[in-house]
Amino acid sequence: MLLVLAPWPALADVSALYRAGDDRLTVEVADNGDARVEVGEFVYLRHGGAEYLTLEKFGGISITGRRDDMLKFLGVLFRADPQTAKLATPDPITPTVEPLPATEVLGLKGQGWRVWPKGKRDPAGSMDMACTDAPQLAPVGPVLQAMVGTFLTAFAPMDKGGHFRAILAVIRQKGAPLSVQGAMMGAKMQLDRLETGRIDPKRFAVPEDLFSAEMLDALAAQMKSDLEKGKTP
Repeated sequence: MLLVLAPWPALADVSALYRAGDDRLTVEVADNGDARVEVGEFVYLRHGGAEYLTLEKFGGISITGRRDDMLKFLGVLFRADPQTAKLATPDPITPTVEPLPATEVLGLKGQGWRVWPKGKRDPAGSMDMACTDAPQLAPVGPVLQAMVGTFLTAFAPMDKGGHFRAILAVIRQKGAPLSVQGAMMGAKMQLDRLETGRIDPKRFAVPEDLFSAEMLDALAAQMKSDLEKGKTP
């Protein structure tokens, strides 16, 4: 009964923009649960409860498929490349987290945290993060969890220092991120803009030229063959 009577904010579309130097990460979440994350040439899309991935300009084309099909596709290419073929999948980590002073970004109050992915024995590898439980940013946290989790499913062996695994763990525990800074990142990533205006539903539409699992298998086989011949996809 208390939960029913609590003054929960009305659902609304949310758009968040994070900046790190010239790099941008955008998160868009509709009130119906659809979501879109763009970072570089990577797009994570959730529509109608299904998840999709897009790789822009990959081998000269844009490739979109269902999440699991795309992860299988990326896995084949990852292991076909001699530089990544023998990289071991890293073990799960439990980062060490200690509080820093409270902070505020765009009027959203948050808590600072110093994070060591693999413990304090590696002080140069620490990160400073700030997270918030502000309701305005609440829809963004789970979407970023899904996106980072997808990234790690595909490329976990590249996360040698454990920084992305640590970021994911902190977001799960502490709320949506306001900022992340660490030596491994270069420029500080920070929330730069937050809007609640209506988002065009077309932003969450699944591309019509969706690659089927069979098409991705064939493309992966061709690219694997090219890699084995020393060609760059």
